[in-house]
Amino acid sequence: MKHYLHHSFRALFLFLAVLLSLPMLAVEVEIDGINYDLLAKAKQATVVKKSWGEYSGKIIIPASVEYEGINYNVTSIGNAAFCNCSDLTSVTIGENVTSIGKEAFDGCTSLMYVTIGESVTSIGDEAFSDCKRLTSVIIPNSVTSIGKAAFSCCIGLTSVIIGNSVTRIGNFAFNTCI
Repeated sequence: MKHYLHHSFRALFLFLAVLLSLPMLAVEVEIDGINYDLLAKAKQATVVKKSWGEYSGKIIIPASVEYEGINYNVTSIGNAAFCNCSDLTSVTIGENVTSIGKEAFDGCTSLMYVTIGESVTSIGDEAFSDCKRLTSVIIPNSVTSIGKAAFSCCIGLTSVIIGNSVTRIGNFAFNTCI
């Protein structure tokens, strides 16, 4: 009996520990047509891939979003968040975003215009790979790292301005760009 009570209290303790930690987990929500993982404790949001369908047209990623009366700073674009969104034509990245994840816009074959916010510090591997209609990009002074193959196969790319803070450019970052 004593052994049974010990295990029961232990199970109850573990259940309560998990239950109390739930507010720290990310919650996925859609706000103004964009999906986010919200981290309640940090009050931060990450743009994520849609569960169904895909992003299209012009997208403006705001500096912050409000959900249930709480403001969340949009600090990152998650890995593959917009991957293969073939009807996405324009993206403006808000001022609180610090990182663009791996393959974030990979295969967005209709993407023509990208405005990268002044707070972005890193562009992930293959972030804009295979964006065939992208013609120019300005990488702001805040960016310190451009991942491998970040703009590879952007065959329409004719103008690239790289800020003076970049200290790392990955292999093949601009491979097959004409």
